[in-house]
Amino acid sequence: MKATDYFSETYAEARERFLDAARATGARISTHENPHAQGPGGQRLFTDTAWHGPEDAETVLLNVCGTHGAEGYGGSAAMSAWMREAGPTRLPQGVALLMVHAVNPFGFAWGLRGTENNVDLNRNFLDHSKPHPENPLYEELHEILCPNSLDEKAMQKMLTAGARFVERHGQWALEDAISRGQYTHPDGYHFGGTAPEWSNLIMRDIVSRELAHARKVGFIDWHSGPTGDGELIYLCYSEPGSAGLRRAAGWWGKEALDPKTVDAMWGSKRPTRRGTMFWGIEDMLSPHAEFAGAAIEFRSARAKNNAAKAMRVPMLERWLRFIGGFDAPEAPGYFEEIREDYAPRRISWQENVIANALFCYERTLRGLEDWNREGGLKAAD
Repeated sequence: MKATDYFSETYAEARERFLDAARATGARISTHENPHAQGPGGQRLFTDTAWHGPEDAETVLLNVCGTHGAEGYGGSAAMSAWMREAGPTRLPQGVALLMVHAVNPFGFAWGLRGTENNVDLNRNFLDHSKPHPENPLYEELHEILCPNSLDEKAMQKMLTAGARFVERHGQWALEDAISRGQYTHPDGYHFGGTAPEWSNLIMRDIVSRELAHARKVGFIDWHSGPTGDGELIYLCYSEPGSAGLRRAAGWWGKEALDPKTVDAMWGSKRPTRRGTMFWGIEDMLSPHAEFAGAAIEFRSARAKNNAAKAMRVPMLERWLRFIGGFDAPEAPGYFEEIREDYAPRRISWQENVIANALFCYERTLRGLEDWNREGGLKAAD
């Protein structure tokens, strides 16, 4: 099959491709319906899993897509390609791979980044019984960044106010305040929620059931968005100097994980993070399993030459959710703009995604094979 054959036009098509590939390879499949949300036309929404390899494997690669719904197309295509390109027949002995397709099916189906509650799932994996992290600079920015109109006058007003903010606090403070996550404005950007989302809970349920016996877990969470054409950015959230970071560097190279490399590919210094799925799963597994991996971005967007254009896609999502509605006359065009940032139809992007993803799977599974052997040698000693 050509690389482009693995890509889909809709969530429903992507789900069908994933399930067809999983059935064809003899994977053990499970499905989980989101009872709280629907897709376009009342469509039912599911998170699906496919287990490849020995059921009792203690070394497992956990592979996820669709955490940020609209970003799911690249990861879904990568999963289908790995299965269709005979990946399961080349699994290392004693290693299994658990794929979780469309963690956030609402966002995937509608072409939006957040969940049905406008929650950024990668800010939601924290203990909501404790006080939420504060983000005081976001309080200052919320009204500036959330106009009721997207016309030229409103954009110019936003740019002027944003420039004043940068004069006071600096450019990175602006980017960090917007992106790190906030827990006070449900209609704002990168809202982390005030309780675990359904997608959070179902992911925890999958991990607790499927990986209870695991002792070594690798992690790939496919994302997309930063400017580029399918190149990979490795966002490893392991602590500096930790065994997890050293393990991931062994798979993908120290340079790939170096903050200087990541910042250069990202286009700026990476903002702070709170409540990532990476940390949530790592914490769940810590009593019985070692954990290493990364959220891996397929670079996808076109370059933006000013702040208004850089903010346009998240502003479009907010407008669709809270101002105009999904059935507004402008909605089809706005959904298409969002799609173009996260899942462009460029042939070069699709070809690079598949080639880079398959290479990443190969390197990661080879690393897991070595990790599994280490465990065997220790047990034998």
